[in-house]
Amino acid sequence: MKTNYFSPLLDLFEKNMNEELIPQMTAYMKNKFSYYGLKAPQRKELQKKFISENGKLDPAVAFTEIKKVWNTCNREVNYSIIDILRHKRYWEDPNSIELAEWLVVNKSWWDTVDSLAVNSVGLYMKLHPEQIDYYNAKWISSENIWLNRTAILFQLKYKKDTNLELLKSNIRHHSHQKEFFIKKAIGWSLREYSKINPSDVIKFLDENELQNLSIREASKYL
Repeated sequence: MKTNYFSPLLDLFEKNMNEELIPQMTAYMKNKFSYYGLKAPQRKELQKKFISENGKLDPAVAFTEIKKVWNTCNREVNYSIIDILRHKRYWEDPNSIELAEWLVVNKSWWDTVDSLAVNSVGLYMKLHPEQIDYYNAKWISSENIWLNRTAILFQLKYKKDTNLELLKSNIRHHSHQKEFFIKKAIGWSLREYSKINPSDVIKFLDENELQNLSIREASKYL
């Protein structure tokens, strides 16, 4: 699908398509998405060229422009959109959380959701801490596993600023989960926090019953 802002990017990626790499890239993602066969370094160079020639995406129209292309484009375009959204200009508006939430639940898989959770949602929540309680409660209790995963992971880069009580509450909410991506997220979040406060992570593991995968992931640095 063509879109006013992203059309040149789609054209640029298509002109540089590497058909030899498409099968392996598609297979790696369980055949869920279509690819141009562009490895990350090449994609980022082309992305840089696109932005230099077309300017930066206007935050005022970001949601509209992204929605036009997100669900129909090849996966490299999804990755480029996520890279573009790493800048805080896109999250200064309190209403911009609607874009992040929409992206998490559309065309969802770990490769996009994790970056959105850690970078976009994590940044948004730092800019708008008054929104944390509402959206965290909404997402952690959702039936959508990608919203659950986002709630567990959005503090991943917060380090000493991590709200440990919130993280522990989120983990307990899903400690019974058999879903791989939730078990992995629990372990990952604890593993990252163990770099800052290993004693609290050890105490949490001792006092709570978690799935084996979560425990293994959480214990890697302990």
